Amino acid sequence: MAKKQTFADKGKKSGSSDFKVAKLIFSVKSEKTNAWKFIEKNVRIPNGENDQLILAKAINDYAK
Repeated sequence: MAKKQTFADKGKKSGSSDFKVAKLIFSVKSEKTNAWKFIEKNVRIPNGENDQLILAKAINDYAK
C-alpha cells in the first residue's frame, strides 16, 4: 500500500538552502530598433551576501 502523505508533509523541506532566488527585471534599449526591451532573470543570492550588490552585478554582466 502507498504511504499516506499529508499536506503538512509536502510543505516540509528536507534541508536548508544556501541561497535565495530573486527575480530581476530590468529594461534595456535596443541598438537596432531603438526600442525598450524588458529582461527577466532569476538570480541566486547566497546567504549572508548583500542583495543590492549581487543584483547590480547581474545587470552589469548582461550589459557587457
